[in-house]
Amino acid sequence: MRKAMSILACFCLACSLSVGARAEWEADYGALMIDAAASGDNAAGERWARLRDEKLDALGLGLARVAYSELLLLARVIHTEAGSYWLPDKWRMAVGEVVLNRVASVEFPNTLEEVVFQPGQYAGAADREWFCSIVPFRSSVEAAWRLLNGERVLKDKSVVFQSTERQGSGTALELRDSLYGSTYFCYSLHPELYA
Repeated sequence: MRKAMSILACFCLACSLSVGARAEWEADYGALMIDAAASGDNAAGERWARLRDEKLDALGLGLARVAYSELLLLARVIHTEAGSYWLPDKWRMAVGEVVLNRVASVEFPNTLEEVVFQPGQYAGAADREWFCSIVPFRSSVEAAWRLLNGERVLKDKSVVFQSTERQGSGTALELRDSLYGSTYFCYSLHPELYA
């Protein structure tokens, strides 16, 4: 009943808006955030994220909130680690999932920014100024969006390593490319922490 009332209130609000405001209200803010990140228009991306949050609040939807800064940061990691156009989406998704698994892990820092910029972890992020100037490819932004909205390919929070060598307590997934060779997505040395 509460959801129906919320939808009715939003419908009445949408009907009272001007044509321009109504078009903006009905916009797919997620798609606009992706467009902004893939084109380097960060001011627009922040605006679309704010409007998306306002819309989610007004509609009472339980969808994931996605901070534009986190979308862009995760997309940049994916871009530098698996951005080549010929790599499959599964590769990009697995790279981003390892990053998010680390954020959720007790073995690594607690925020996306701390995980990405942890010394010795992501080579592309070692030069912070250069890294923060990257405009990621659309495929990297789309993978980041999917991950930040809960989609997973590895489906195991203990997969916290990604490398060209096997490490941790075992390999969850090996992806092979004729140019780059193998990339291994590996379990923590302490899988008991993820039970």
